[in-house]
Amino acid sequence: MKSNSAFTLIELLVVIAIIAMLSAIIIPASMKGIEMARRSACANNLKALGSAMLAYASENQGWLPYGNDEEPSRPFSEDEKNLRPQVTKLYEGGFVTDLRLWVCPSDKKDFGDKPVTVASSDSIANQSFTSVGNCSYMYISGYNLIRTPETPALAPVLCDEAQEREFGPASAGDMPDLEEDANHGANVRNVLFLDGHVITFKDADAANLIFENLQYPEDICSVD
Repeated sequence: MKSNSAFTLIELLVVIAIIAMLSAIIIPASMKGIEMARRSACANNLKALGSAMLAYASENQGWLPYGNDEEPSRPFSEDEKNLRPQVTKLYEGGFVTDLRLWVCPSDKKDFGDKPVTVASSDSIANQSFTSVGNCSYMYISGYNLIRTPETPALAPVLCDEAQEREFGPASAGDMPDLEEDANHGANVRNVLFLDGHVITFKDADAANLIFENLQYPEDICSVD
């Protein structure tokens, strides 16, 4: 007799159920793995940018990139709160040649629902590179490596931005909360410190924890 090797309906439903169960297990794990890799790439971006800023400071009397060619004064002008001058100086001085470093691999969008676009030399030249639209990081401006009273290992320089603008003095409690559409979600933020190391904060208050150890937060300015 010829045997019947066809699937029965019950067997087919069992196979479909097993595939669905495996997908429910594997897909989230894969997505988590992808995000962990992106988070690591983001941290590497910050380390590379930090090295570029320290190199810049070594040639500019200890000042990290700033919004003008003079020593900073208080209060900050609106021009000083624009990230483009810092980026331009690092690029034109040859300290940062790969402008993709300014874009976090996990950046889903930028302020105002504008799609994130990779920075290019053209965007620098035509002044279209700004923090609003194609840069993923918030910059904390105002440090001088020689004069700063802050402890370098506790002084934040660059970090994943929130989707709300973070202009103004960088004092604890003033920063907007991170949301789910932030680079790494609502509870994760990579932060570069003045001594060059990067820490991944994992806390609901990650927006403000980065500033809690500053002695003189009024002397610096957060630039989103």
